[in-house]
Amino acid sequence: APFVSSVDSGNFVASLYTLHTGARHLLRKPLLSQRLFAGLHAHWLLMKGKNHVPTPVAKLRLPAPTAVPAEWIAWMPKAEDALSKAAVSIAEDGQDAWWITATLYRIKAIGALLREHLPWMLPEFERLRELPQLAIDEKSAALSLKDAIVLAEAVQVRLSGAWGTVEADASIAELAERFRVPLAAAIDNLRALAGALREIAGDAERLAEETEFAFLVDPGRQILSIGYDVGEKKLHEACYDMIASEARIATLLAIARGDLAQQSWFKLARDHAYAYGRFLLLSWTGTMFEYLMPPLWMRSYPGTLIARTQDAVVYVQRAFARGRGIPWGISESGAARKDDAGHYHYQAFGVPRIALWFEADAGPVVSPYSTFLALSVDPREALRNLRRMESMHWVGAFGYYEAADYIASLRKPELVREWMAHHQGMSLLAITNLLQDNIVQRWFHENPLVQATELLLHEMPVSKAVLKAKLNEFAPIHAA
Repeated sequence: APFVSSVDSGNFVASLYTLHTGARHLLRKPLLSQRLFAGLHAHWLLMKGKNHVPTPVAKLRLPAPTAVPAEWIAWMPKAEDALSKAAVSIAEDGQDAWWITATLYRIKAIGALLREHLPWMLPEFERLRELPQLAIDEKSAALSLKDAIVLAEAVQVRLSGAWGTVEADASIAELAERFRVPLAAAIDNLRALAGALREIAGDAERLAEETEFAFLVDPGRQILSIGYDVGEKKLHEACYDMIASEARIATLLAIARGDLAQQSWFKLARDHAYAYGRFLLLSWTGTMFEYLMPPLWMRSYPGTLIARTQDAVVYVQRAFARGRGIPWGISESGAARKDDAGHYHYQAFGVPRIALWFEADAGPVVSPYSTFLALSVDPREALRNLRRMESMHWVGAFGYYEAADYIASLRKPELVREWMAHHQGMSLLAITNLLQDNIVQRWFHENPLVQATELLLHEMPVSKAVLKAKLNEFAPIHAA
């Protein structure tokens, strides 16, 4: 039967708000950024370092990552030619072929961007860029979409005006005439792209505003239910009643939109655990997903209750795995056991010492996406852990596998050879935040409703002295 999930509704609306801001941001972002070429530079080095590429490709001199766009643009035809010949000569299957094809695709995509939106940057029109009459300066390669439209329309007008001394040079006049067609097409393409981005932003905002949380609120407890059973037409009896929960972002949004009172935030449990020398909030099953999925969108402010818990949970996960000699990162994921139809078993695996649920079980089953979630907390250790997983051959055609199941043996795990779109998507968001200065968080927090509510995220933690006193108070009970 259809079921409306509170946590997924929160993720959905957070994504819509982020998309709305992101689409509007693209209107102001350079169409041809320096980071685009820096990324191509890194990709090219990886291709050469990890694969047996044909000699013409290997010997092709690469511009510096800080080279100006004009230098990269002049280099691209040579690279495209070498890669196109290599793609024909190399075997169609295997990793080498993938890298050649993927690199060729990237260069062709940049070329298409130039032809369709920034034709004045093409090498064949270099002489026109030197004409003072057209006023195409060195900054024209780094224009935003809005500014590119202004420049293209201005150049079109100048081409139609008096040329003065330019008319004496027949070759320049012929080149200018030839430039009119791609310029006119670029103006149409730039306007269409701007219109599409505005439409995407508008649709995302409309869908977000039309999404309702009020019917997901338990009327007695004034917190979010697990969800709504459409078939039975009733709320699920269970609620998300812990602040260390994957529904934290849905709760924040419900408060921001007025479907929950601010007091509901403080009705969420803040019970603590003491594990491996660290105090942290308890979650229901001790999964990385519960602790570290919301920060894909939500900021964590230094020294706050949430930030301290996020630091501690990564430490606890590492300590738990270190004691067993395995990579770290345990969360809900697929496991090696299969049903009669051949589908992998799925379970909320977590570290028992930080879980409230008495049946919490670690497996241990290690999921790579859990480490990607930790990139926002401890990127150095997360990258070290991912490299370890890669060295153990946990990577397939579409990235890291779903999980490695150590239940039967701590020496030789059984790989769960599948890829879940949800977990891959979270991994991509985490990577984007790492490489782009937490851009997903920034886009989400630009929403006025979120800004008006984000003070809740500044909650300070209970002092360690108080927590230690409580720990000593209950120590005899635990010992018994």
